Amino acid sequence: MKRIAISAILALAVIGIAGCTNWERASFQTLAASQATINQAQADYESGAIKQTTAAYTAINSAKASQVLAVNAMAAYEEAKAAGGTTASLAALQTDATVALANLPTLIANVKALYTGVK
Repeated sequence: MKRIAISAILALAVIGIAGCTNWERASFQTLAASQATINQAQADYESGAIKQTTAAYTAINSAKASQVLAVNAMAAYEEAKAAGGTTASLAALQTDATVALANLPTLIANVKALYTGVK
């Protein structure tokens, strides 16, 4: 279900890229890049390429949870925008999405740090 929502948001970005604001474009790019990093880290963790520790597990799952929150916030924004939401409602949803997206860089840095020392 989560992958369907992410795919739908990314598809909206590709289809409507010309009609996107700079904020929307940057948000979609952040979601796509963070998803790719998280998915690769999850695969590497499961294969043993990333040492299976509690810290690694926590870093990957925290990033996944934050990614889901950000995707859901963007989906709510896009749904309201498509439905012709008011300026005030869209601004509130954009703020929610911005807050959710703001957590991703630190969590992604934590995930990338798991590769330190990996050969």
